[in-house]
Amino acid sequence: MSSPLELAKGQNAAWPDAAVLVEVSGSAVADCDVSALLVDGQHRVASSDDFVFYNQPAAPGATLEAGTPARVRLDLAAVPARVQAVLCVVSVDPDRPPLGALPPVTAVLRGPDGAERARFTLTGLTSERAVVAVEVYRRGPAWKVRAVGQGYDGGLAQAVTAHGVEVHDEAPASPVAGPPPAPRPDRSPTPGPADAPAGPLPPGTSDGERLLRQSTAIFEDAARSTAALRSSVGYADARREQALAEIVADPRLRHGPEHERAAAAAERDHADLVGRARERHDDDLRQLASELAEYERRLPAAMAPWAAGAWQGWRPPEQHAPAVRVGDLHVEEAPWLRFPMLVPVPLPRPLWVDTASGAEAEAVRVTRALVTRLLAAYPAGGLELLVIDLGGGLAPALGALAQPGSRVMTSPAATSVAAAGEVLDSLVRRVDLVQMARSAGALDALDGGAADRLLVVHDFPTALDDAAVGRVRYLVDEGPSAGVQVLLTGELSPVLSGSPLITGLFRESLRLPLEPDDHLAEGWTGTAWRYTPDPGPEDVTVLDGVLRSAAGTTWP
Repeated sequence: MSSPLELAKGQNAAWPDAAVLVEVSGSAVADCDVSALLVDGQHRVASSDDFVFYNQPAAPGATLEAGTPARVRLDLAAVPARVQAVLCVVSVDPDRPPLGALPPVTAVLRGPDGAERARFTLTGLTSERAVVAVEVYRRGPAWKVRAVGQGYDGGLAQAVTAHGVEVHDEAPASPVAGPPPAPRPDRSPTPGPADAPAGPLPPGTSDGERLLRQSTAIFEDAARSTAALRSSVGYADARREQALAEIVADPRLRHGPEHERAAAAAERDHADLVGRARERHDDDLRQLASELAEYERRLPAAMAPWAAGAWQGWRPPEQHAPAVRVGDLHVEEAPWLRFPMLVPVPLPRPLWVDTASGAEAEAVRVTRALVTRLLAAYPAGGLELLVIDLGGGLAPALGALAQPGSRVMTSPAATSVAAAGEVLDSLVRRVDLVQMARSAGALDALDGGAADRLLVVHDFPTALDDAAVGRVRYLVDEGPSAGVQVLLTGELSPVLSGSPLITGLFRESLRLPLEPDDHLAEGWTGTAWRYTPDPGPEDVTVLDGVLRSAAGTTWP
């Protein structure tokens, strides 16, 4: 029998068994309570019935067993389909010392036969009085387990309130009320693969949205595994430094063979700790690479790699895609494993192609690829394109969209200041009309069709005066609710950085540099991810064919 897996904080592992017994053990376990939360993909309970604790010891698929050590038994086949994860929580009463003052407790995960499969020791705690120890969660038809270690100073009341359980002072069966819950960290990557919670959606949700959530789940697993690796390496480094300091402080070990042996032992210990951490990380990423390869084969064109079959003979989809791919992400420790960076559609905030690090030709290539993907996310005629290109560098690359009879570009690119003003004025009027029609309940009577608009301003804000920039600002703020999206290209030069209006636009946009950059950090662990831009396929005829099909100029 293989030895149990020692989980590091953030690490996950597949769970092939039909049941799991989460057992909390240690010399301090008598001071602790154990509970469980059955949560959805957003880590929220449907009702208080999904909270298993000492006064409510059972819920479908989860049972709290009395006695020491404390146990939560999960029958995974009986867990309702709406439940995407079970969170196992360890807590102490408000009048007891915090968990950090007690000897560490360990969450032991056992299979149906009672054999220990994995364990996670809760270390590094200080003032927390409750901590989510482990998470048992769905991944498609299978289940996985993750060591979490997320603590709450406010105790059990704060932990369960953060996941949607209502706590009332007057209800004796509820936990003792504590301080208000701290804001939950955003489970969506700050610019990560998609702005959507992990886990599959309930029945009836589109396949595209399910794919979007699966992307987030895979990315979250990679982020937590990488954070666990970095934490383990940091611990190993600190332990080596402490050992070397103790060697220097001991007069018997400062010189000679004894010093060399002691220093070599410290280095071996460090190498062993780092090696095991990297092995765990590599195992995680190999599993995720397999999931990612299968996942990408099912993506619609707007979200798929350019080499995917979805781009061959492309025609406008019947249904709106939930996101577009704007590049790839990877971590320094695993440059070989690339995750799709997906952005929801319609765009919730502007995209800014930052041209500071690249040439004009590369900026045009990346912008053309982005426009193509955005068009590929919409059914035929679902997105109208308006282009401001005062320098004339982008318009030729979009020529396939400007052919007679195009349903995408009904007017040519604005290449003069006056024409740019007319484009901005028309979009501002569009936003105002949509807002008025919505407030009057008359959206069906709105002139101008139901298509969303995409404004592309190339080399922003060159040659645009303050009034024009102000209208762009208005469209960024008010446009998304009226179906108007904005894509900017340009460089925030030292001169322009003195303008609060332009600086604000730059900061509020999703910046897409032309060269690989590591400025992106996701919201689960704060891990820095390296972004690689999407310049489009090597074969430019692929884009030409997609653009003509989107415009309708190749259809009979």
